[in-house]
Amino acid sequence: MHSEHPLFQEDSNTWIHGLTTSSRLSALTQEMFDVFWILTPAGGMQAISSSWQTLPDQQDFAYPGRGWLDAVHPMDRQQGEDALHEAIDSGHTSELVCHIRSDDNSYHLVHLRFIPVREASGTINEVLACGNNLTRQMQTEQMSEAQVQLALKASGVGMWDWNLLTDELIWTDQKRALFGLSPEIPISDERFLETLHPDDRERTHQRNMQAIAEKKEYNKDYRTIWPDGSVHWLTDRAQVICDETGKPTRVVGATLDITELKHKEEELQEAKDEVTTILESITDAFLCLDSQWRYSYLNQRMETYLGKKREEVLGKEMWKVVPMLLGTIFEDRYRTAMATQQATHFEAFHPAFQRWVETYVYPQPDGLSIYFHDISERKQIEEALRESEARFRLLMESNIIGIITTDRNGNILEANAAFLSLLGYTQEDLATGQMKWDIITTPQTRARDTETIEEALRTGVAQPYEIEYLTKSGKRVPALIGRALFRREGSPPLFLCFVLDQTYRKEAEKQKDLFLGITGHELRTPLAALRGTLQLIERRLRRFINKTDNLTPEMVSFFEGIQKNLANGVRQVDVQTRLINDLLDVSRITSGTLKLSLQRCDLVPIIRETVEDLRLVTPERQLLLELPEDTPVNVLVDQNRISQVITNYVTNAIRYSSSDQPVHIGLAVQENMARVWVRDHGPGLSKEAQEKVWRCFHQVKEVPVQSGSEKGLGLGLYICQILIEQHHGEVDVESTPGKGSTFWFSLPLTNENE
Repeated sequence: MHSEHPLFQEDSNTWIHGLTTSSRLSALTQEMFDVFWILTPAGGMQAISSSWQTLPDQQDFAYPGRGWLDAVHPMDRQQGEDALHEAIDSGHTSELVCHIRSDDNSYHLVHLRFIPVREASGTINEVLACGNNLTRQMQTEQMSEAQVQLALKASGVGMWDWNLLTDELIWTDQKRALFGLSPEIPISDERFLETLHPDDRERTHQRNMQAIAEKKEYNKDYRTIWPDGSVHWLTDRAQVICDETGKPTRVVGATLDITELKHKEEELQEAKDEVTTILESITDAFLCLDSQWRYSYLNQRMETYLGKKREEVLGKEMWKVVPMLLGTIFEDRYRTAMATQQATHFEAFHPAFQRWVETYVYPQPDGLSIYFHDISERKQIEEALRESEARFRLLMESNIIGIITTDRNGNILEANAAFLSLLGYTQEDLATGQMKWDIITTPQTRARDTETIEEALRTGVAQPYEIEYLTKSGKRVPALIGRALFRREGSPPLFLCFVLDQTYRKEAEKQKDLFLGITGHELRTPLAALRGTLQLIERRLRRFINKTDNLTPEMVSFFEGIQKNLANGVRQVDVQTRLINDLLDVSRITSGTLKLSLQRCDLVPIIRETVEDLRLVTPERQLLLELPEDTPVNVLVDQNRISQVITNYVTNAIRYSSSDQPVHIGLAVQENMARVWVRDHGPGLSKEAQEKVWRCFHQVKEVPVQSGSEKGLGLGLYICQILIEQHHGEVDVESTPGKGSTFWFSLPLTNENE
């Protein structure tokens, strides 16, 4: 193989210009050109570079010779020889663009230069062939542009260029994509403004004009509306470019989609607004301090507590705004929390707020957040509770009434001397567990105890009820007990019970019942005799009138007047008898001695017979019956008591309705109940009167008596209610003012086997 030229072979024997000069020239040539070699004037290769061997893969071609032409495309070989000859003939560099084969058998476009090398004598002995690979440069440039476009696309940045002289606007494809526009749509400043949200167009246009006038870099945010109607936030960063005279000629810029960022900002602002709204709406005070003890935030309630607007205190040191906190528990706890970064919680009277507050202190990296909950009312309640407990303790120790504290199982935890004395026990007995609830109460009252405990758990109090206690000696003691629920924090529910000894009251009731019984008997006996006497006189007078034929009209009128007075006397006796019976019934009801004589019977005859008796007493009134025909209605009742109820209903209907209006009495069977009703055409009752009419001794004052006797004692309907309830039935009234009333009661039906 031909030896390398001394330009590339530093140890060659043919050293032309010296080692240093040759090495420098070799390095410079290899750095400047992609490929080069040295030719003789005849075109033979005298020396080659390593890049020549790499590019056309010509290392197998022999030296010297014209092997380099084999690597040139056949169509370019003649041009290559012509360029070589031109350089030799003219003594100047000639240029040629030709295709040289690469190692993969593809051809690269190479820019060749043939540079003649003259000796000192002026003779051209060598030609330096240097070339640059244009194909590789173009590939590199294309790759660089592609990489830029790829980077821009990946980053989402759209580029634009606005020629202010021609008003031409150039957008990259990525810029168009940010506006939802396809590449073929023409772009102008007017079209750009049309794509913007109506609220942003004028502002954006003015921003552009201002930046051009000021000749500076600028930013702007705006919204664009895509063809599909969606709204997107974009931001522009642009630079105004001026010519040598300072006149703006172009604006170039970059556009980025910030929709997600704007949404995040909106969400963050909404969250901040929500937090602010919460802090402003809470009923408690809240403030924030920075690390220098300066106010950075306070809500409206805090303004109220301080008596200052937030503008007056924000940025000011707390110790100067409220110096009265110095030396208090508030200063101590605040400084400790700030130093240790540990949250704290305490209760204290705030000297600036002039109220008790529950204070929560939360350290933050840049200060403290402090929350105040007003507990003044709670403190007042606690103080009132302490005073109440002291008064209760005084009452308990006064032993006026029996007072005990129990748990939900009835176990007595505390008892005063009055209660212990009532049952014959001592405090030692209570302490040693001898006063268990199942020992001091009877089985008959324990179910009632359970009910009242549940009632107190639901409502806080239980209605007082009568109970019988068993004393230590086994004697039964009647008492009235009431329960109230109270709770101790962290403890199970407890009950405070007030116990009243009913021994003397029960004895008084017994004496009263005895008195009423004797009095009732003593009163009814003469009334019965008086009634019999009046009836006897009335019958004899009627017989005398019938047997005497020669009575003058004056005598007939006189005797009829006597008969009328006798009948009135009988009715008054009946009224008094009924009143006495009502009083006795009420006495029996209150004492629990009212007895019923229950028998299975048909209700229809009871109603019919009672109404017939009333027709005899009040022949002037029309009593209309509506009873089922040939259908027995079997019930288990005390016939006399049911007749008493019907009589009371009908008597009231007669009393409170006009004498020319009928009274209707009926019976209906509904499922398993028999319902008896009495309807009148009186003035009716209001809703309030309907609720009160069943009370003992209640009289409806706004409803006047229209016929018959005056009002009674207000016991009749009360007794009727009790009697029907003891028959396991119900009573009620249906009435509309001005349209009469219907009183009814119901009784459970029985079958023949009962």
